[in-house]
Amino acid sequence: MTRRARLLPAFFVLLATPAAAAPVVDIAYSAYQTGHYRRAQAEALKRIETNNNDAAAMTLLGELYRQGLGIPADQKAATEWYEQAAARGDINATFALAMQLLDEKSSKRDPARAGSLLEKAAAAGHPAANYNLALALLATGRPEDDKRAVASLEIAAKGMISEAMYALGTLARQGRGMPESEQVAANWMKQAAEAGNTPGEVEYAIMLFNGTGVEKDEAAAGKLFQRAAGQGNAIAQNRLAKLYQFGLGVPPDSIEAAAWHLVARAQGLEDASLDALFDRLNPEQQARAGRIAASRISTAVLTSP
Repeated sequence: MTRRARLLPAFFVLLATPAAAAPVVDIAYSAYQTGHYRRAQAEALKRIETNNNDAAAMTLLGELYRQGLGIPADQKAATEWYEQAAARGDINATFALAMQLLDEKSSKRDPARAGSLLEKAAAAGHPAANYNLALALLATGRPEDDKRAVASLEIAAKGMISEAMYALGTLARQGRGMPESEQVAANWMKQAAEAGNTPGEVEYAIMLFNGTGVEKDEAAAGKLFQRAAGQGNAIAQNRLAKLYQFGLGVPPDSIEAAAWHLVARAQGLEDASLDALFDRLNPEQQARAGRIAASRISTAVLTSP
């Protein structure tokens, strides 16, 4: 596995630790966090007028321009603000600038410099920088880089990046960059699940259901599948349908099984045995299952980012 997309999707976190940059009461960041973006911009500019070395305010302006929050998105302006903040030692800006220089939309794309900045931010302990550096290291396919990636992922996991926890669980199962261990994998997947990582919820549920690396617990697996299914994960929806079909970890319920199957099938996940279950239902039961599925599909559409 040499492509990072096969491990998990890329995940960029900007302003991961704003409190570290501004430990005192910060009007600009408070406005940003509460969605008052124009005020955040105004307060940040006032701070820079007062102190032209206020790197945290510069980083905030870069973020506002990057996302187009309260102002038109402007990647050139974002990059320039990140440049100024990074030059003044702001580690969030160093990471953000690295991401800008990797972005295809950036007018100053520079992968080589981006790599150096990412290494610098990671060395300073920035969790998201360590996560993204790990992805780059895993992409090389070299065993020595795999070990470095594991070390970076552990730092990211301590910073509560759930994707890093999930990645560590995946690598432990593969024995990549660390000794192969289902127990270690289960522990990382559990942490990822507890942190709200949906793929982690699914993987840990499967491990619980099968008793892989952890004591078998079908009921606990069912609860995790339920949570991940409600978040729109098609695999969880399919597995939950099967649990209801056979009464494993949940009470048997053909209507629920059919409904979750229809939801998963709407996302392209086919299952012949569940098709057969649906066909065995009478017309009234099929209609009920269809209504339940439709409400779940509608809810997923309304709540998806």
